Amino acid sequence: MKRHKTVETLLAAAERERRCAYGTAKSVCSALGRRAKIGELQRVSANAYVKPDYWAALNPPERSLHIARTLGARHPDWVFAGIVAAAAHGFEHQWLLHGGPIDIVSSNKGDPPSRNAGSAAGMDAASGMNAGAGMNADTDADARHGTRIRRIYAPRCALESAAGITVTGKARTVVDCCMMLEFRYALPIVDSALAQGVPRRDILAVCGSLRRNCLPVFRALHYADPRSENGGESLMRGTIVDSGLMVPEIQVPFVDPQTGRSYRVDFAWRLADGRIVVAEFDGTDKYVDPAMTGRRSIQGIVLAEREREAALRRADVTDIVRCSFDDVVRAAPMIDELCRVGIPRSR
Repeated sequence: MKRHKTVETLLAAAERERRCAYGTAKSVCSALGRRAKIGELQRVSANAYVKPDYWAALNPPERSLHIARTLGARHPDWVFAGIVAAAAHGFEHQWLLHGGPIDIVSSNKGDPPSRNAGSAAGMDAASGMNAGAGMNADTDADARHGTRIRRIYAPRCALESAAGITVTGKARTVVDCCMMLEFRYALPIVDSALAQGVPRRDILAVCGSLRRNCLPVFRALHYADPRSENGGESLMRGTIVDSGLMVPEIQVPFVDPQTGRSYRVDFAWRLADGRIVVAEFDGTDKYVDPAMTGRRSIQGIVLAEREREAALRRADVTDIVRCSFDDVVRAAPMIDELCRVGIPRSR
């Protein structure tokens, strides 16, 4: 297929602006569609096209932001909310939360839900979406052609510009995410927001302005801790809370009596029988990300982990539990292992 100069120009501009290419004229839309049919381009949303290799290199939050920037360019008055706003603000969250509807703010409480409202909310418990979030879905031109748009009633809310789009303010974003996500998936966002300096009072002020039961927000704030180092640790702590197990201390230091070196663990329980149990969240990044590995080999990292465990045991740690991301998401493997080493249920 011969080159289409306008299409090439649109694609180059889109990549510079970190969004998708789209057509405003019928001829250009047709040209983009033809290239998608033969595999030169990938259609990722309604009238939104990218080069397949470019799209494959993006992580899920960046893909969502690309689609949001595309929608924002076509609808300059749109304000984005929910998980897209959380990504724009740089809040820690699980990537599996992306791929659902794009949330935008509506000042009209009467926006009608679409016939596909059930699928527009289309994330189940396994993917962290709270089906009782009370959000409306909308069937505009984008929704009819494949982009799921969900409208959140939020009149007079604070707005910010972040990551190239207009989004709800940080405090409002935290509240919306708490209301639409399961507790354990909302907790990383709240931890991260507090770590960024978002005041608790601002989050509570947003709750006070809503005529809704904000108990999910209050619960998340109760357990939130800005010391959490990443979203995986926050998710693990939230899953422990949800399971009814004793809530651990976090970021606890232990000193090796042999070397005097200090080691900080993700979670620790000091049990009534005198035992000390430690749990660590094992993300895969520490084995593959140069920023995390210090460019050490996997063999070197494993050896360092063994030395760390030996030091913790010399510091009177009796049991060490390691949980992968899959263990935490599935919940049961992590809970079974913690119960096996004697972590009690909360009173």
